[in-house]
Amino acid sequence: MLEYLAAIYKLAERQDRVTTGALAEAMRVSPPAASSMLKRLQDSGFVERSSLDGVTLTEQGRLAALQLIRRHRLLEVFLVEVMGFTWDQVALEAHRLEHAISAAFEDRIDRLCNYPTHCPHGDPIPRKDGTMPQEFLLPVTWLQPGQEGILRRVDTNEPSILRYLSQLKLTLGREVRLVDVAPFNGPVTLELLNLTNGDAGFAARQILGSELADKLYVCPVD
Repeated sequence: MLEYLAAIYKLAERQDRVTTGALAEAMRVSPPAASSMLKRLQDSGFVERSSLDGVTLTEQGRLAALQLIRRHRLLEVFLVEVMGFTWDQVALEAHRLEHAISAAFEDRIDRLCNYPTHCPHGDPIPRKDGTMPQEFLLPVTWLQPGQEGILRRVDTNEPSILRYLSQLKLTLGREVRLVDVAPFNGPVTLELLNLTNGDAGFAARQILGSELADKLYVCPVD
């Protein structure tokens, strides 16, 4: 049930109106199954539904969603920093653990990892009081040609995509310069800056499909 609330919250961040179909796709279930769960959530006071606004979280639903998102992202940090997992391995492991740990265990993770503010993919970790930190990030494709930015968030947990980005050296903290965005959803060319000696011989330019490039969020460099 809580996974549905978290999914609704995340969908609402990306689109103006959350529909049953969009939720079903996000949860990888049939529309009738999603509709049945939404009825349960509505009866429990977690969501509201209307033909105009679609599915919206109540305050109770929003707090429950943020609590689960916080726990999941803290677990991802723990799995990377303490357990030695890579960023492409943690989403599934955190999902398996998020309902198995106590609030005290969650607090210990928070302290042990020095109160992290972001998960390994750059998503902000909700605060314990139920608020979500706000930050100004842009898709890398929104930069002007020649403009630089620092990669701060990757909008996917898909392991194969994350492994591919690692191979391209497009990991969090990487400074990039937008070289070109081809028209009509064409390829995006990025220049990787500040390569180290360990990257010797590595191509300083990478060409990405527009769909993948749109998942890369940067903090523009003045």
